[in-house]
Amino acid sequence: MGSSLSRRQLLALGTVSFLAPALRFYPSESTLLAGRAAWAAALPALPLMLGYCLFLTRLLALRREGEGLAELTLRLGGGPGRVMLVLAGLWALLYAAFVLRAGADRLVGTVYPKASPGVFIEVMGLLSLLAALAGPRSLGRMARMVQPFLLGILLLLLFVALAGADTDKLLPLTGADLPGALRGAASAADVLVCPAVGICFLTGHMKKRPGGFLPLGLWMGMLCLLLTLLNLALLGSFGAELAATLSRPFFVLVRTLVFFRTVERVEALVVMLWIFPDFLMAALYLWAGRQALGLLLAGKQLGPRRFGGHGPGAHLGLRRGGHRAGARAGPGLRKSGALVTDPDPGHQPGLLLRPAAFPIYNS
Repeated sequence: MGSSLSRRQLLALGTVSFLAPALRFYPSESTLLAGRAAWAAALPALPLMLGYCLFLTRLLALRREGEGLAELTLRLGGGPGRVMLVLAGLWALLYAAFVLRAGADRLVGTVYPKASPGVFIEVMGLLSLLAALAGPRSLGRMARMVQPFLLGILLLLLFVALAGADTDKLLPLTGADLPGALRGAASAADVLVCPAVGICFLTGHMKKRPGGFLPLGLWMGMLCLLLTLLNLALLGSFGAELAATLSRPFFVLVRTLVFFRTVERVEALVVMLWIFPDFLMAALYLWAGRQALGLLLAGKQLGPRRFGGHGPGAHLGLRRGGHRAGARAGPGLRKSGALVTDPDPGHQPGLLLRPAAFPIYNS
């Protein structure tokens, strides 16, 4: 794999993907768990997520150039690693389908109440599949393009909502609210883990460099701040009791906002803009699922060419070679009926079968 992704593109893809579950699930779920302390639930989740980022950084430091999370899991995990890849690949594909379904339900529930969700699922699924087939570089570029626009719109909406928030619905918090905030931290961690894991599958397309914890930790801190601002705006506007009963509290909040005392009911525009997070998150997990399962089912070679002769294919006698190795192997392999690829000198050398692996060669 080439180094076709930059770190900024990778984190931008994670940020845009994070916006989908953050606006869809986190407000109502965290309010159910934490009550009026839900706006502070992301704060106790931050140390936990920083520890998780440290774990991911240490794990990915073990990867070789061109390896992502899937290749690293298979190389280090052996048999259990294969099981983990199967589970991770199936989970990624199912999660992508769930994202498409949830996005279609949001469009039907907010903008097109008489439409069928199947139409949106099919169209979005096709677009997400095409984006996933285009590769990580295309996903990273798209995320970099839409991230400033989406974050700008989100921060503007939250600023207007916070300007009219009722502080009595937010404060004071007492020691009795601490257990609720800790319970809500589980909801915050649930939302934050998904994009962090998803982008790790793409690290094989990024050049390996030291010092990855600091940018990852700062990125995670920014996401926790966004979750805090989101719940501050929602709870300050609706209160904990009402916010917990709403299925899409953020989009209900947008419906109530008035800009410059004249512009209102902009929720349709915001809902349409939030197609991008659903689209990119579905594409990300479709690619991750294909990558994980492709290593096992489609025979994505993890042999000596990638792992320097110590991969799973080494015991079969696979060896990197050029014309010269092919010439040595040729006669014996022709006797055994095996096929030898003779790579062009201008291209990367292919994988040749070591003659010693065939007893007929030495007979």
